[in-house]
Amino acid sequence: MTRWHLLRLQDVRNVYRLIGECRDLGGDPAFWHLRMAEGLCGLIGTPMVSLGEGLWVRPGPVQPLSSYVVGFDPRGHERLRAYRHENGPAHDPIYEALQRMSGRLLTRTRRQLVRDAEWYRSVSFNEYRRLAGTDHQLTSIYQVSDEGAISGICVCRAIGDRDFTPREQQVLNFFHAELGRLIGRSLVSAMEPGPEKLSPRLRQTLACLLEGDSEKQVAARLGLSTATTHQYVTALYRHFNVGSRAQLLAGVIKRIGCGRWSRLTPDIEESPEAGVAREFSELEPAIGKFALLQHQGRRTSTG
Repeated sequence: MTRWHLLRLQDVRNVYRLIGECRDLGGDPAFWHLRMAEGLCGLIGTPMVSLGEGLWVRPGPVQPLSSYVVGFDPRGHERLRAYRHENGPAHDPIYEALQRMSGRLLTRTRRQLVRDAEWYRSVSFNEYRRLAGTDHQLTSIYQVSDEGAISGICVCRAIGDRDFTPREQQVLNFFHAELGRLIGRSLVSAMEPGPEKLSPRLRQTLACLLEGDSEKQVAARLGLSTATTHQYVTALYRHFNVGSRAQLLAGVIKRIGCGRWSRLTPDIEESPEAGVAREFSELEPAIGKFALLQHQGRRTSTG
């Protein structure tokens, strides 16, 4: 019997349908995360979901970097914000238990991690979860990269509601396994490098490369030396963690026009000197060809 033996055919269909909807919004981390959260409410049958991305090199503490929630009332939102700023996962018994576990994907109910007696005495429950109106929690952590990037999902039930079933646990585990491998690829990660931290010159250089310019053409267009232009291109490779122009353009083209990438291309105001240099650069092959023909003509007449 396989590890997915509790899944039904309709569960699998629903999982892939939701993943497809997330991929349709994959260019903006906020959009696809919120669609995922809304979809998980129906997929798992839970009223409240909190999820996001972070860094976690176990057994060290988790560092949340983005957070999205659906289904919580205003007081619940306030308690979740307070939890992140005052207590956080570092002092949460659920995450303390997960710290001691290994594996790229972990999906556990709260009772599989923390005994009732310990949970109902904890600060995490009494100061935050209880006041937010939640109790039972199903937590799933997917390790996106070897450097510690993670995707985290927490689905919650209201106080007094039943615990999560083994089938619901398997559905979430299967969903996270399939979606997690798409993060940083068809699903843009909030942690991957973007264009917003590039200097104006680097943004202009990238814009020129996207329009098909060679380094020599970029230099002429921006009025730069070829050595400086090459330094800018190398800086772009470092920023986006790629090793070639092809990798750089392939990654950027997939994301262009979405979210923080929508304002990538700045207006390039070409100086008169740069314009002359560019025009000369474009004419240079023709000038060379003309000179060669003229030279061959002189040789023919001399002969």
